[in-house]
Amino acid sequence: MTDTPPTTAYRCAVIGNPIAHSRSPDIHAAFAQARGINLQYDRILAEAENFAAIVAQFFADGGRGLNITLPYKETAYRLCEQTSADARLAEAVNTLWQENGKLCGDNTDGRGLRHALEHKHAYPLAGKHILILGAGGAARGVIAPLCAARPASLHIANRTAAKAAAIIAAQQPHTTVPLTAGSLEDLAAAPAYDLIINATSAAFNNTAFTLPDNIAHPQTRAYDMTYGRDTPFLDWARKRHLTAHDGSTMLQAQAWLSFQQWFPT
Repeated sequence: MTDTPPTTAYRCAVIGNPIAHSRSPDIHAAFAQARGINLQYDRILAEAENFAAIVAQFFADGGRGLNITLPYKETAYRLCEQTSADARLAEAVNTLWQENGKLCGDNTDGRGLRHALEHKHAYPLAGKHILILGAGGAARGVIAPLCAARPASLHIANRTAAKAAAIIAAQQPHTTVPLTAGSLEDLAAAPAYDLIINATSAAFNNTAFTLPDNIAHPQTRAYDMTYGRDTPFLDWARKRHLTAHDGSTMLQAQAWLSFQQWFPT
């Protein structure tokens, strides 16, 4: 049974900077068509100084839901009056909606990434040693759901080791998985990991980084949370003949979770 399409379209959007590359409009249009929902889904380019005003105006104008992408996931979290457990652990949101006049937020990134790895790529996470590159909102958003899959360990490496350590300190009380942190330079003495996840924004700001060969073994899986473009990380992985995926499958999975929040069955 499908919903009866309303005369006036529901309005949703994705907001970020940059935003022209986003595939979210196409993905949500397909979800809406399958459900018989009349949906207008836009891309919104925002600067830091007007982000909060754009969000407020969007919902004041009757908007149904917003997806948040780089670099505003942490900013959006601070605007929320009510948040999910995943959002609170991440201190970042990628999904906004309103309930009873309150701005609500969830973070579907981690659940989307776990679903992509375990179901789309048939890669079980239990018992795996995981490395996450980067310590921004993208990284924080995936730690708790990844830990729920019972990996053997999880390590965060960041340019600034203190930022990675702060994330670990906040997450450790909520899991029994061994969590560690360090700098990107420390990886020169690190063991090989089973799964390496790139959560940095290097692909967007043309920042290149070098990774040592010792962090991968022949069966290491590489996953870049960026999608739709070649990245320095994917290039590094392919040159070492690793099985590598971009973030398209994560995008699809997290988008479906957002859509279900806005349009529950």
